[in-house]
Amino acid sequence: MVKVYSFESCPWCNKLKKYLTSRGVEYEVRDIELDEEAAKECQKISGDLTVPVTTVDGKNYVLGFDKAKIDALLGI
Repeated sequence: MVKVYSFESCPWCNKLKKYLTSRGVEYEVRDIELDEEAAKECQKISGDLTVPVTTVDGKNYVLGFDKAKIDALLGI
């Protein structure tokens, strides 16, 4: 399961979600502003609350909107 830690008004988060959708990747959005548990998960994964954070397995992640790293993480 792909998870995207983000918040609604983040422009890079929105670009990332549009990119994943355009590539046919299904993902779950975890909004760190609306969900305290999502914020805790995000901080545990990356050590920070900087978004977007994209995970596949909850351990390996990509911080920010880096297409090459995202594609490598997702194997696309």
